[in-house]
Amino acid sequence: MSDANEPSVWDDPPAGADFTIRLPEIPRQVDLDAVDPASVDAALRSVVHDSLLPVTTGLSVLFMFNMVLHLIFVSMPYAAYISFLAATSAVGALLLRLFLRTMPSDHPRMHAVSGLVVGVVLGHTLFTQIITGSIPLTQLTLLLVGAGVIIMSRRWFAGFLGLTLVLWLTLSLISFPLADLVIPGISVGAAAAFSTMIHVVRRRTNVRAEELRLVSESQKEALREALAAEERQRESLAESEQTLRDTMSDLQSAKSTLERREEELSEMVTALTEAKKQAEESSRIKSAMLANMSHEVRTPLTAVIGFSEILAEETSGESQHFASLIMKSSRRLMETLDSVLKLSRLEAGKVQLNRQSLDLVEEAEAMILEQSNRADAAGVKLDLSTYADSCTSTLDHGALQRILRNLVGNAIKFTDEGGHVIIRIGHSAHPPTDAEAVRRGAQIHVLDDPPERATHAVLQVEDTGIGMSASFQEKMFEAFHQESQGLSRSHEGSGLGLSITQRLIRLMQGEIYVESEKGEGTTFTVYFPLDRFRSNGRSTTNGISQTDSSASDSPSSERSEPVT
Repeated sequence: MSDANEPSVWDDPPAGADFTIRLPEIPRQVDLDAVDPASVDAALRSVVHDSLLPVTTGLSVLFMFNMVLHLIFVSMPYAAYISFLAATSAVGALLLRLFLRTMPSDHPRMHAVSGLVVGVVLGHTLFTQIITGSIPLTQLTLLLVGAGVIIMSRRWFAGFLGLTLVLWLTLSLISFPLADLVIPGISVGAAAAFSTMIHVVRRRTNVRAEELRLVSESQKEALREALAAEERQRESLAESEQTLRDTMSDLQSAKSTLERREEELSEMVTALTEAKKQAEESSRIKSAMLANMSHEVRTPLTAVIGFSEILAEETSGESQHFASLIMKSSRRLMETLDSVLKLSRLEAGKVQLNRQSLDLVEEAEAMILEQSNRADAAGVKLDLSTYADSCTSTLDHGALQRILRNLVGNAIKFTDEGGHVIIRIGHSAHPPTDAEAVRRGAQIHVLDDPPERATHAVLQVEDTGIGMSASFQEKMFEAFHQESQGLSRSHEGSGLGLSITQRLIRLMQGEIYVESEKGEGTTFTVYFPLDRFRSNGRSTTNGISQTDSSASDSPSSERSEPVT
């Protein structure tokens, strides 16, 4: 039975309860900046298409009339040439009209077609001047004004206007004295200026009309969505009232079910805890076995590498090629084996840190020298940028070198020729506290804080490579996990480098963050606490207390190995 003090579904709603129906906000003002420029350009192309259909028809009729007029009624020495030119122009205009009928109104090449139409008229005008030996000033003026009306693209209009003026001026200078071109030149220039004004006004008018139309449609759509949302919310409110009554009657029975499941869950947690302990023990035994097998696998593999090097040096031709392939594959297998064994030693807790005061600037300079040949071979620029003369922290030298080698090597490997890889060293007094906030850009990395106020040393490796997808970044530190899988992958690798790197960084009480976007490059940022912020082998990084394994690991019968 329910408690007498429990509220009934028929009681009045509690004070302050809000049952207001909220509708989507409808824009009150016209925001033309939100209009998609691609939609506006498509509308301009449609206007051009609609204008060109009657224009090409009219030009065809006009040229045909000109042909008949000169062929039958005009008796001039050049009448036949003018008739042939008019017929050619009429055919060109007619073909363009037929071509326009087959094109969509918003075809991407519509501006080019408008340029071809006025180009036909331009050719007719210039050839008329050549044939008659006189300047067709009226035709030129009409041509320029018509181009300002027909062409909607600024680039095509400017190109046509410049081409027209250059061709006309060149032909005129060849055929007429300069003194005879002053008055026609002024007229043509005025026509060009007037055509430009017409083009600007017509284009702006059409652009503004299309923007207003798109905004109006957007507001109408928003209004329709708001009305539909109101109706849906009213229906939802009615359904919710009935659902609330049904739910309250089910809560009491659900309460007893929940209590029963809590007991089952408690038993399950106990079983899972025991299973977790067994899994951890199995993982430790597996890692210990892999670490102990290091000598058994390395010895024959080292022999294979040694003999293949000798064969590559002492043989030639195809034998030398095969020996080089054996040596390259063996070394790749050795690197993979080293990574697997390194990961197994880290998982088994058999890595011993030999901490010493290290200058990250000097270590980064050494890594630049080590990786310079590889970067040059890949065509990648490798640089170092420091925000202080020195940046000292107490770290394990082998572990730091492994971290640098993995991060810089990956940056070079995944950066195409002509790319850039840069290593930055600095100090920070404000390390990030959330990796997800870093990816969202809510928290940024600061490397130029004064050393006296800094709490962490910062190592950053940035490249302009292929980048990583957001889904892969969530699993990038898992062992054997690669974004490109299978035989079709474009880059070699075992998928262990980043997993080892993160484990070594956290073993030295540091933290690593990544910022990447597919096709835009990747930035890894590593934080190490400065010495004065360490206490008894324990520091707090990213809000989680971590313990230095070299200071807190209990003695074990298994031999710990230094980081290499």
